[in-house]
Amino acid sequence: MSVLVVGSLCLDHTLFVSSLPGRGETAIAKTSLVSFGGKGANQAFAAKRAGGEVGFVAMVGDDEAGEAYREHFMEHGISTEGIISGSDHPTGSAFLGVEDSGENLIIINPGANHTLRPSDLDRRCDLFAEAEILLLQLEIPLETIAHACQLAKDHKLTTIINPSPWDDSFNTADFPCDILILNEHEMATLVNDQRWKLDSSLLDRLGIQTLIVTRGSKATLAVDGAGKVLECKPPMVTPVDTVGAGDAFTGAFAVALAEGKALEEAIHFANRAASLSTLKPGAQGATPTRSEIDSA
Repeated sequence: MSVLVVGSLCLDHTLFVSSLPGRGETAIAKTSLVSFGGKGANQAFAAKRAGGEVGFVAMVGDDEAGEAYREHFMEHGISTEGIISGSDHPTGSAFLGVEDSGENLIIINPGANHTLRPSDLDRRCDLFAEAEILLLQLEIPLETIAHACQLAKDHKLTTIINPSPWDDSFNTADFPCDILILNEHEMATLVNDQRWKLDSSLLDRLGIQTLIVTRGSKATLAVDGAGKVLECKPPMVTPVDTVGAGDAFTGAFAVALAEGKALEEAIHFANRAASLSTLKPGAQGATPTRSEIDSA
């Protein structure tokens, strides 16, 4: 196994509208879609489609949605050994609105995702022992994320955190990692500076090796341990749905890193995956394959 993802899974219920409604407004959907989602699962799926060997630890409810998710992952070659069932809460769900421009809003019902505990990870230490890279997000309890970071350190894994959806409790002292991948808004919040600028001092301040900032259609920025700042422009596309782009980027980047690609090459690989993912509706259903990424 090259990449182990510890995180969330949800069933996504997406409504496509001409424009997103404001407060007190009603919008009529043009069409709808029920699909498999959740940031953890999306990133695991993206890593698998990008060519990685992927393990996944998550909690589902003892319900049809949880069983459907197991079957879905098995169909796509992702190990379900780490998917735990039996929570008193239902499998997580998310409700999304997507407008014609590709912009979206998301409301999440965490359900069983918020019952994944540190002790659940301890019972699956074998998965940490088999991995090279640990990939984390913020849709499970923070205490579980912190414990995953410690287990990764114990097993000498490279830890990547995508701190999304943002939580003001997040910091790299309590959640130590090697690589941070975040968007420009999360970056401004993390460093408390709307006019932030990437340089090596940020790495020292955060105690990490690499910092990557995605910026939609603008160039992805990164700074490495040597203090080198990179600007990597993504391919130009006309987006249909941007919901899964960040997860496609993160999953593909983890695979590229596991394959030994240099930072700049890994970011270009991930940028291609993210751009391609915006050309179809949904998250996992829009995730490109390895051949599609390599050909872009």
